[in-house]
Amino acid sequence: MRRKKIKEEKVEQLTFAFDWDELTVAQPSEGEQGKKWTNDNVVRNLSLDQREILHNIIEMHNNGEPFECDITASEMQFYRPKGKFVIPEPKYLFDVYPQRDDIVKIEPDGRIPLEDNSVSSVVCDLPFVVSTPIKESTDNDGACLIFKRFHGYYPVYNLYWSYAHWLSECYRILKDDGILIWKCQNTVSGGKFYATEEFSWQEAEKLGFYTLDKFTLAAKARLISGKVKTQQHARNYLSVFWVFKKNGRIKTIDYYGLIDKAEQKRAEGKSVQIVARRDDRLRPNEPLNGPQTPEIEPQTTEE
Repeated sequence: MRRKKIKEEKVEQLTFAFDWDELTVAQPSEGEQGKKWTNDNVVRNLSLDQREILHNIIEMHNNGEPFECDITASEMQFYRPKGKFVIPEPKYLFDVYPQRDDIVKIEPDGRIPLEDNSVSSVVCDLPFVVSTPIKESTDNDGACLIFKRFHGYYPVYNLYWSYAHWLSECYRILKDDGILIWKCQNTVSGGKFYATEEFSWQEAEKLGFYTLDKFTLAAKARLISGKVKTQQHARNYLSVFWVFKKNGRIKTIDYYGLIDKAEQKRAEGKSVQIVARRDDRLRPNEPLNGPQTPEIEPQTTEE
């Protein structure tokens, strides 16, 4: 077997290794017959540039069309011209704290002022910070830097309610086959780790969204809270862009149903198996844990 070369791409202190030289598309789309994908032109799920991620989502999942709606437009960070990729501004702009006159204000627990099934794509980037409100009279400019920059929720149940609420609202206004670009990241508050990314995915699928894709944004640096005296969790340098699709014809994956099916097969006497396509050391019908060896009783010595 040919040993593949491992190509490393270093990004400051982060190193990503790719164990593949090139990919050939099994079923190329129209206009890409015979196209060969390499590390230079393949669309990756990891980037240091959120505009690159948004550009790739537009090209791959939105037919090359600009996004139609952004419900967390705020300061329009996604759409400011910067670097190689320029993301066009959406037609409909909303935010709880609008920073431009043409952004329509919405309430934290309100509705998006659009009709049901009316837009083809929505972008949402909710706050991820959980922190007590900042006193206006504080003299410490360095206090709660992360909260001051991103806003946040308190107590934590408000975060989860808000995420569920806006996922539901996005589902309501999206047309069939419409997509939701949902940016989020896990967070730590009060010494507890909150899996906000996984909750978002779980809640979206519960609503009926199909998970179309997932992109990860890596950061070169992060704001470091001055309140932490003893570090108890790894500092998060990643956030994700979920791409959810509203499509009643596509069934979401029933993961627990798959486990039930495996349990049923086991009850019928069929063991869990793996398929070793690239290694002939395992026989096709060999159990996952390899060949069984007879148990040998431990020997004892008589005194």
